Amino acid sequence: MNRIPMTHYLTFLKKLTFKKILNFFLVEISFILSVLLRKTIVWGLPYTVSIEPTILCSLKCPECHTGAGILTRKNQMIDNVLYRRIIDEINSTTLYLILYFQGEPLMNKDIFDMIRYASGNKIFTVTSTNGQHLDRGNTGKIIGSGLDRLIISVDGTDQITYEKYRKGGSLKKIIEGTQCIKELKIRSGSSKPEVIFQFLVFRHNENQVNEMERFGKKHGADKVWIKTAQVTDMDQGRNIIPENPEYTRYRINDEGELTIKGKLKNRCKRLWRTTVVTTDGVVVPCCFDKNADYGMGDLNGNNLTWIWKDQKYTDFRMVILKDRQRIDICNNCTEGISVYL
Repeated sequence: MNRIPMTHYLTFLKKLTFKKILNFFLVEISFILSVLLRKTIVWGLPYTVSIEPTILCSLKCPECHTGAGILTRKNQMIDNVLYRRIIDEINSTTLYLILYFQGEPLMNKDIFDMIRYASGNKIFTVTSTNGQHLDRGNTGKIIGSGLDRLIISVDGTDQITYEKYRKGGSLKKIIEGTQCIKELKIRSGSSKPEVIFQFLVFRHNENQVNEMERFGKKHGADKVWIKTAQVTDMDQGRNIIPENPEYTRYRINDEGELTIKGKLKNRCKRLWRTTVVTTDGVVVPCCFDKNADYGMGDLNGNNLTWIWKDQKYTDFRMVILKDRQRIDICNNCTEGISVYL
């Protein structure tokens, strides 16, 4: 696959400050001490923050909460005023801003302003798209926004395979959009955004894993990520996980049940390193809490620093350190398991 240009690494380094580096080490040290002492110690603030632009999506992907229609949250778009207030608070400590959770980010009319505001605050900014909205107008806005990384979901090298999971999607639109981004980058002399094709591996497309590397290079991706897929229905999941065990995060146990590979350890780096904000402004502990069942606080009434250090978050981390299996979302979690091949 194409090597990532050195300019991408330089872009990240240019956004580092002493306070961000100090915060990073405080977070890492406090996590290590928490694991060793079995006590919640939290120094610093999350250095990776995910903010959800929208829960809307134009596709019906069956293993996605939005696509499958099982997302119970109602607020469709994050308020842009709230978003800017969050960025103003986190800009001195955040290394990565991830502008996606559920839904298709490009369906939020303010998304390019959101990216531009974060980029202007010297935060490395990433978003992910299903690629169905990469028309010439939007690709130009992506280049102009200062986005650092664009992840495009491409789960097949031909339309028939692709649409088995990305129901309602067009592979042609992705190819045309990616080519347009490549042309605009060349024309503008910009190295951004880094374009990544992300390939979720299922049984129906596992035979295309090797081909995906060539496909990505041909159509202008800087890199291809081959990623194991999460399943929401463990009973049905046995029929869709790849036959090659290297391509799945699951195994079938002696009782014939689908379970996550590996032993669930009483620790989780996500609870110290990162946090997620929904369109409602609710802070949730990680990206596995799709329906915000474990809300830690509401940013409409509090700031992130207060919520991050509050007793509710502290108690939740303590449960993780003592008996992580008590938290249902943890039982389908990949923490400690590689999801990229």
